[in-house]
Amino acid sequence: MPIPMNKNALSEERVKERFMEFQQLQQKIEQVTAHIEMLNQHNMELEESKNAIAELGVSSKGSDVFAPIANGIFIKATLSDTATLLVNVGSNTVVEKTIEEVIDLLSEQERDLSRNMVEAQEFLQQLHQQGMVIYKEVEQYVQRT
Repeated sequence: MPIPMNKNALSEERVKERFMEFQQLQQKIEQVTAHIEMLNQHNMELEESKNAIAELGVSSKGSDVFAPIANGIFIKATLSDTATLLVNVGSNTVVEKTIEEVIDLLSEQERDLSRNMVEAQEFLQQLHQQGMVIYKEVEQYVQRT
């Protein structure tokens, strides 16, 4: 024969469930926030790349530059061509593009990134709203007891 439970016990169980949902929501919020920060960082890197490439476009042939070899390691080089760049397009394939084409490519990537950031921020806002609903439910239960 089942043991009858009082109404408060059911409410307590529901509060526990909602609290667990709230904790899961907090973890999701942290993940989405980290993702947004990564998108922002990538956006800044794209902007820096565009600026560097634009500067390269106004450099003259024979100018000395420091070309990166690895993280924090550079080689001194002399520019022989300031009109075109070699761009990795995937699958170990490199194509020649003009500076303007590369800047356009990076600008397109920035636009895509901005759309992703807006979507992520909207999702984050929804998560915050869901969290507030749960918080208010739990708060009301606590005030009743």
